[in-house]
Amino acid sequence: MNFRKNVAAVIINSDNLVLVGERRDIKNAWQIPQGGIDEGEDAVTALFREIKEETGLEKDFLKIVSSSDPVSYFFPNRVTRRFGYDGQLQTYFLLRIEENGWELKPSKEFIAFDWVPKEEVIKRVVDFKKNSYIKAFGQLFGEK
Repeated sequence: MNFRKNVAAVIINSDNLVLVGERRDIKNAWQIPQGGIDEGEDAVTALFREIKEETGLEKDFLKIVSSSDPVSYFFPNRVTRRFGYDGQLQTYFLLRIEENGWELKPSKEFIAFDWVPKEEVIKRVVDFKKNSYIKAFGQLFGEK
C-alpha cells in the first residue's frame, strides 16, 4: 500500500472542546487540521506548519499533550486518483491552546471554525476518516 505520512492536530481549549474546521472544497465537511509531512521534515515541524497554514494559529499558543500511534485510512477512489496515494498514515497530536491572544483565520483549507465536544467531531467528519478518528481519539483521550 502507498500511504502518505501525515499529521493531525486535535486542539482542545480549556472547556475540553475540540477545534474543527469546515472544508472550503466540500460543503458541510468538517475535520481537524491535518496535512502531509514534507521531504526532510519531522512530524512536529509538519504539525505546527499545517496548523499555521490552515488556522493561522501560532505554535506559541499551543502545547503538545500527547500523540497517537500512527493510524491509517484509505481514500475513496476519487481521492486516490487525485493524490496518487491509497490513503494516509496519520499521527494525531493532542494539543492544548492557551486561553487568550490567538486568532483563527480562514484559509485555503477552511472557511469556518467551531469548538465542539470530541463526539461531535466524529459525527461531522467524512465517513472514510471516521474510524481513524475513533481509534486515534481513543488513544489520545484514554478511551476504548
